[in-house]
Amino acid sequence: MNMQTKQNIFLWLLYDFANSIISITFFLYFAQWIVIDKGVSDLQFNLSFTISAVLLLFTAPILGAMLDKSLKRITGLRITTVLTALLYILCAIAAINNYEIISLVLFTLGVYTYILSFTFYTPLLNDIAPQNKIGKISGMGVTANYLGQFAGLIIALPFATGKWSLFGAAARVETLLPAIALFFILSLPMLLLFKEPKKLLEKVNLKTKIKQTIIQTKDLFKIKSVFFFLLAYFLFNDAILTAANNFPIFLEQVWHVSDTSKTYILLGILITSAIGGTTGGIIADKYGHKKTLQFILTGWIFLLPLIGLLTNFTLFIISTTLMGLWFGATWSVSRSVMSEVSPKGKHNIAFSYFGIAERASSLIGPIVWGLVVSSLVSIGSNRYRIATLVITLFIILGVLALKKVKDTKDLDKLPQKSVE
Repeated sequence: MNMQTKQNIFLWLLYDFANSIISITFFLYFAQWIVIDKGVSDLQFNLSFTISAVLLLFTAPILGAMLDKSLKRITGLRITTVLTALLYILCAIAAINNYEIISLVLFTLGVYTYILSFTFYTPLLNDIAPQNKIGKISGMGVTANYLGQFAGLIIALPFATGKWSLFGAAARVETLLPAIALFFILSLPMLLLFKEPKKLLEKVNLKTKIKQTIIQTKDLFKIKSVFFFLLAYFLFNDAILTAANNFPIFLEQVWHVSDTSKTYILLGILITSAIGGTTGGIIADKYGHKKTLQFILTGWIFLLPLIGLLTNFTLFIISTTLMGLWFGATWSVSRSVMSEVSPKGKHNIAFSYFGIAERASSLIGPIVWGLVVSSLVSIGSNRYRIATLVITLFIILGVLALKKVKDTKDLDKLPQKSVE
């Protein structure tokens, strides 16, 4: 069965559009509600990402290995999407009723299932895209994601400003349920119509599967390019993801801008991110994925400290808008590099660790950020600027690790072992 159809590509892109609506709404409004409005500490909030990373660490590799052998990827995507919607709905209901701790716990679980869904979603890129267009389609996916975030912000704005209210709750909380509903509705075409070939179902013995996963993991990490890319991704993503998760709080604490102004700032970033996503993928296809990623990361080393240290608001806006190009290109090219170095037949387990590398960043980055801003309360908002400088060190380490990654695939070097 040919999966490289226009319908499959469209459905794959639509799903990326849909899931970004829920992520941007919780990223902007839930984060501020729980930290600023309800007084939960920066460290406690960031620990939600750490806990979700630990959960992912213990489940994603086994699930990825099972999917490589028997189950369809779309099956895993259906289950995790439904769970994500359910957990976020319960989180929103708890927030509406001002149960901040319960909502934070549910948010943590929702983050886990949300990121777990990419263990099943992202590897489909290898099936729907011709080899010479992986970078382009990956870039289109990133663009769809940022367009979805753009739409999510527009839809949430009247709720955030108090113009529309469904539940009589805090304005920031009012944005959540409409975003969840839209996310689920727009994800349905992918869940119901995506065409994937049938696989012969194997009887799964959990103990045997764990042993197989351990062996496959050891074999996977024997491939130098896979090991060093995942290490590099863990490091540079640590900084970028941590900065992104705390950006609305940074805007509030450092610049004291309104939620409406935050929305317009993010809209500008999303426009350039969409451009960066598509452009980055095309450039990577032409000049090489690793080389393009090295250029992007070098830019981050200068851009992130600049944004953290600027004291002129106009220059800050210009820099953050430019930062959008780097955001889009980073995710687009990182995904295509992972696809390039993943050994044939092991895409799911490879992308499981790609997802873990993304979330495992939340084992360290958020804790570092939280400790810096919590321990330097005496210096006021400047503690957020210092946190930005500290996490830039992770990008530098990521660039050093990326140098060890080869530019071409190393598919034939994976030892073939199994446990009967």
